Amino acid sequence: MCKGVKLIINKYIMKYLFIDIRKSDEVYAKHFDQSREYSFYNIPMNMIRFNAQTIINHLDYVDEIYIVCQSANRSHFIKNKYFNHYERIKVSEKLQFSKLNYGLNKVSLTTDIEINIVGSNSFNFYNVMRIIQTILGVIMISVGGYTYMQLRKANLLKKMNSLPLIVLVLFGMMALYNGLTSTCSISILLKDYLN
Repeated sequence: MCKGVKLIINKYIMKYLFIDIRKSDEVYAKHFDQSREYSFYNIPMNMIRFNAQTIINHLDYVDEIYIVCQSANRSHFIKNKYFNHYERIKVSEKLQFSKLNYGLNKVSLTTDIEINIVGSNSFNFYNVMRIIQTILGVIMISVGGYTYMQLRKANLLKKMNSLPLIVLVLFGMMALYNGLTSTCSISILLKDYLN
């Protein structure tokens, strides 16, 4: 290949690609702004297995790929599961959203780059599932609490098995917690099987 052509091609190769594996409501709240120094994709963690080869193919166009989440926990899991044999696909603690502030951030990767973080700093119900989990959690806790109070008032607690009532309240608390914190307790427990 001619030296001049190679220089022109290298000029247009993007140095960094960031793969943000957080959920949609996390991305809505805080995300990368457009830049000439890097490119980014938002691919939720549970979709990486369907896109792993496409991500690997991007190594032809970028120098390094970084997997990004909130704290690097999910990033390390995905790196180890799908990209362990690829040195140019990395996880950097400095690049996780818990370490990035809104506005301009200077981050040192192989070179120093400026990353602009934008989004909404307020609590959001951007994800429909969060709304459903919160509503169902409140309903289950309310029904369980009301039923318990009625059974106690009628002195029927000793005559009945209260285990189903306890399970209802516990599931309600889990659903409410998941809705308010944008986590999925069952996904965390079944992480190896779902990703």
